[in-house]
Amino acid sequence: MIKAKGFTLVEILVVIAIVAIMGTILAAIFVNTLKGSNKSQILAVIKQNGQAVLENMDKTIREADKVVCLDKNTLVVVKNGCYTRYKFMTPSETQNGQIQEDYPQPDPSTPCVQNSPAPTPSDIKTFTDNVCTDPMVNPSVLTDTNPQSGVSVNNGSFTPEPQPGFKNSVTVTFTLGPGVGAPAAITGQIDPVEFTTSIGLR
Repeated sequence: MIKAKGFTLVEILVVIAIVAIMGTILAAIFVNTLKGSNKSQILAVIKQNGQAVLENMDKTIREADKVVCLDKNTLVVVKNGCYTRYKFMTPSETQNGQIQEDYPQPDPSTPCVQNSPAPTPSDIKTFTDNVCTDPMVNPSVLTDTNPQSGVSVNNGSFTPEPQPGFKNSVTVTFTLGPGVGAPAAITGQIDPVEFTTSIGLR
């Protein structure tokens, strides 16, 4: 009699089980690698955005003549008659929290030119009384607004911080996290990063 060559059912099941186990292990390694890569990319974007914002604010505020208006979410400074305003905007379900910047002026129809003739005192008083609460006009956003790959400002504040030798001093504090549309598997692994600096005006 000639014996037929082949695999038994038990052998086939053992091979299938081994292949399934190896496939599961390889898939887990691949997914973890992707998560680690995405986490590193998001953290790099957060640090890059935070440092860029701090450098922008530090230069503008430090060189300003004085602080015109300061509340928790809004800061306005002036240099040679030109105003710069910063505002923290809270996130929504579809939009990242933002740090915005614009250049309000007592006469909106006239762009600011440093050392240009100053507006009348009455115009300036009305302007400074309202500049903290007036809506921003065509603001530029200092942070990455992409909901998936950008960053979201979770909270931010401007607080007065008196320092000897400075006529004004402001502490800027904010935290950045992943964009509101980033995958939950990634955002759950990343804690918000806090950025803070104290800036004095001489």
